[in-house]
Amino acid sequence: VIAVESYVGRHGGHEGVKLEQQVLITASGHEILSTYPFDRRLVGA
Repeated sequence: VIAVESYVGRHGGHEGVKLEQQVLITASGHEILSTYPFDRRLVGA
């Protein structure tokens, strides 16, 4: 299991958002373990 994290904010700024997914890696592929959905406004979708 690994945690894939990203942080989006201005360099040197005081505000931002951190997004994280828990992912299980196996010999046959991967499976996302996180169950809480992202707010689509935060991921640009």
